[in-house]
Amino acid sequence: MNSSLQTKRLALQFDVTAAAGFGEPMQLAVELLLPLGKAPALLFVCIPGGGMNRRYFDLPTPEGEAEVSFARTMLEKGHAVLLIDPIGVGDSSKPSDPYELHPERAAAANAEAISQIVEGLRAGTMMENFPPAPDMRIVGAAHSYGALLMVLHEAKTPIYDGVCLMGFHTCGLPVQINEEDRALDPLYAREHLIDLSRKRFTMSTITMTPSPSKRPVSAVSATDVIYLTSSYMMMLPELATPDAAAIKTPVMLVLGDGDLHPDTHATPAAYSGSSDVTLIVLSETRHNHFVYPSRTYLFERVARWAASL
Repeated sequence: MNSSLQTKRLALQFDVTAAAGFGEPMQLAVELLLPLGKAPALLFVCIPGGGMNRRYFDLPTPEGEAEVSFARTMLEKGHAVLLIDPIGVGDSSKPSDPYELHPERAAAANAEAISQIVEGLRAGTMMENFPPAPDMRIVGAAHSYGALLMVLHEAKTPIYDGVCLMGFHTCGLPVQINEEDRALDPLYAREHLIDLSRKRFTMSTITMTPSPSKRPVSAVSATDVIYLTSSYMMMLPELATPDAAAIKTPVMLVLGDGDLHPDTHATPAAYSGSSDVTLIVLSETRHNHFVYPSRTYLFERVARWAASL
């Protein structure tokens, strides 16, 4: 890596009260990583999965291990990186009623903050002495629930020049649902998700307690709270299928060969609106891709794909 590269990290908060629609004040926390000295050609917008905060994309690298941080990898290549804490986790606001955290609300909050950041970077008004980047391309990089939020955002208010969706499939999580869940009409379930979640789950959140591991690389530093209404949309099949089909931009899909989804090679069919869909299947890799050795290949593959957009 180019250790001589000068960089800047900015921790920012954005008022997303109106966009999120909870009827209470909402702040979205982000961290912006910028290379100094020239305008970046690419901005990677990174959104973590359920039970994780923005640190998932900036994990610590143990001594003797290949780089674990997606953010540092892309920053060292001269790209800008935006790390997002979705509503409910990290330094972002938590809704007073966690059941109310419908993914559409979280996606709308993301969209509001991202649009302001992109506008500021392109105009050169994001920070003092940072050059305008009018031609900067916007690349989404999201994992699991974060990928769902990115799909919802891009389908409704397109902003990305390409989206890399990791550990996400529109078929839901069949092993996590029952016959009553399977009988739900997807349109009805999405519209009534909050009420259905109240009936389905006796608690609104689950606090993650990582189990001990002998692996030197882990995602423990990014562990956060799971919101069950949001998880329910991930579990139920086909709720985001119309959104995936509406995406026009190039799509890279990344799944591990031991991921959560049953039919890996059927995944690209959901993105019928895009004329450029790439599928990567990582060997010897489960759901949290970055903690496995295949991340080295993944990071380089994503960087080359993004540069080609």
